[in-house]
Amino acid sequence: MSTAIGSWADAGDEFSAPPEIIVNPDGTKTVITFRTNQDGKKVKITQKIREIKVEEKVHPLVALRKNWKKYGKEKNSPPGPDTSTTQLGEKVELKLGLSWKQVEKKEEEEKAQERASKIAVQTIKCRTCGGDHYTAKCPFKDTLGVSTETNQTTPEPSSTQDSSSSQPGRYVPRHLRPDAQGNVQSKEARDDSSTLRISQLNSFVDEDMIRNELLARFGPLQRVTVVRNKESGESRGFAYVTFATEEIAQKALDLLNGKGYHSLILHLEWSKKKKT
Repeated sequence: MSTAIGSWADAGDEFSAPPEIIVNPDGTKTVITFRTNQDGKKVKITQKIREIKVEEKVHPLVALRKNWKKYGKEKNSPPGPDTSTTQLGEKVELKLGLSWKQVEKKEEEEKAQERASKIAVQTIKCRTCGGDHYTAKCPFKDTLGVSTETNQTTPEPSSTQDSSSSQPGRYVPRHLRPDAQGNVQSKEARDDSSTLRISQLNSFVDEDMIRNELLARFGPLQRVTVVRNKESGESRGFAYVTFATEEIAQKALDLLNGKGYHSLILHLEWSKKKKT
């Protein structure tokens, strides 16, 4: 008794068998499988596969982590992520370039220009016309300067002081400025017998520090003047202080001369040599 065998599509053992893998001489593999298509027909599928080995250089700690054994529900799972328990994100490629330096440099230049436009301070001002130039180079000094010079050459000192103090923006010397009672003393009439010259002061020491820190225990001071550079406004390291009485000035001279103040040794002396 013989059994007729039809075509390979009628055989059922091919569909239950695992796929057949044939290694080709060129290094590729041929995989033969049997499937049932959508129409219910049995088909034979032949695939030619070439395996490509990709080597990836990672950090040693990353390579060490890949060798860790899985635990929990993934204890017996094969290597690699499982889509049923792990959600993979999109692969992001980071491309570095040198253009960011140019962008930062451009932003810094724009910020510097913006700051410069905001800080538009007029450092030079003419006393004749109010322009941004020196008074000696004023183009209107021949016309506007005549009235100013005539006002300055008035014989009465009181009228000169009144006109100088009434004009806004006009510089008034310290010895011509009125005191708390409104009295203005001339340089000749000023009494400097109780005035001390304090030298070797630190550059950041100002009048308020001398009044409230250095000489606060010697009572109210009549006058405190820190001598500064005319161009930069920085302290030149010495000041003149006028006390209420000569006895208080002598006491301050005895106690503070040679003492330290803000990392410097003070030197106090009389502003005018006393007659013996």
